[in-house]
Amino acid sequence: MWSAAARRSLELAVGVGRRRFSAAASTAAPAAGTLYMCGTGESHKLGLGETKDRENPTLVEALKDTPIVHVACGKYHSAAVSSDGDVYVWGLESSGQLGLGSARTKAHTPTKVEALSGKGVTQLSCGMYHTLALTAAGEVYSCGFGGSLLNGAGGLGHGNRTQLEAFAKLASFGPDGTEGVAAATVSAGGYHSVVLDREGGVWTFGRGEWGRLGHGDASDCLAPTRVLAPARLEGEESPFGPSLVAQAGEGHTGVLGVDGMAYTWGRNEHWQLGYEVVGLLNSGQSFDAQQEPQAVEIAIEIGSQEEGKPTPKATRFACGESGTAALLEDGRVFVWGMQRFFQPTLVPGADQLGSEIVDLQVGASHLALRTASGHLYTYGVGPSLALAKLHRKQWELAEVNAHSLDGAKVVGMACGPYSTALIVG
Repeated sequence: MWSAAARRSLELAVGVGRRRFSAAASTAAPAAGTLYMCGTGESHKLGLGETKDRENPTLVEALKDTPIVHVACGKYHSAAVSSDGDVYVWGLESSGQLGLGSARTKAHTPTKVEALSGKGVTQLSCGMYHTLALTAAGEVYSCGFGGSLLNGAGGLGHGNRTQLEAFAKLASFGPDGTEGVAAATVSAGGYHSVVLDREGGVWTFGRGEWGRLGHGDASDCLAPTRVLAPARLEGEESPFGPSLVAQAGEGHTGVLGVDGMAYTWGRNEHWQLGYEVVGLLNSGQSFDAQQEPQAVEIAIEIGSQEEGKPTPKATRFACGESGTAALLEDGRVFVWGMQRFFQPTLVPGADQLGSEIVDLQVGASHLALRTASGHLYTYGVGPSLALAKLHRKQWELAEVNAHSLDGAKVVGMACGPYSTALIVG
């Protein structure tokens, strides 16, 4: 752990970068469209009123007349925001994660969350058993599993382990927040959460096992706590922030810094960290885990870089349940984890899309790329690829047939561990 003086020095260093980050913030309005889903159908998470797997993107009938601007996919539940700002949820409600007021309330198809009407929700994130909601004012709401004696904290961030069956606002963020910052994005993991504030600061809370919170130990944090990186060089106090992206996987966390570097920490059982770590003891067992942020060395192929030229920076970054990926400024995409890629590995064909890639998402065993022209490409294994059954294993990029989307363009998307949601219009 760091001394009080070291932490103060890091806070000052982050503050300088934060002001630069704020000036570059984007305010572009999201495009609206019709919601389609595919993947495994357990717990009614596809919102189709049944639990069948769907290889091809399937129209969510309950929302066919509702323009959707944002969608989020969890392991067992999903959620979406309409152009009117209404929030809809569906799937498993075992721990109150749908926020409908009762864990006994079932939602086999999209159901409106009346309690969030008028709150100005712009983004949602679905974890394993909890959900986060972000408002235009930078406030954060959460509901679902709060924690237990055996499982530790649950990622709700309210200072306790209470299960919440309705969304409640965190005290830390927003105009009247105790931390004095507005949230920019939210990300819910297995049992932890990550918030990126509008000044580039990264906050984590929830279950700390395997160091997934990035605070240098495995302790739980019941309220949001800023992540401060250790020194890069001996005697040097240097934060990794400010950050552009901060996301939670099931047992790991990653960020993309303004320096174009990807940083990861947490458990590494699926190689999702992108580097080798060994020997973290937990309950008498040894696990591969990293308790503090560490930069990922994304390999550059021999001969691909001109002598004296800097290594290309990452411009987009995503964490999934058991994998991680990054898009470099030269158009190449690297993926690691998924119990298949021990280190960052080039995704064949991605460089041909070049600067066209505007979105990158990762699930448990697949990734998806969206281009500016509305085309969708997927890579990996399973029905989440939005491809016909005979193409369930795809270890090179494959374009999703526009015919399955009625010829419309993809204007937004989300990947859950075993599902993919598409907004088309």
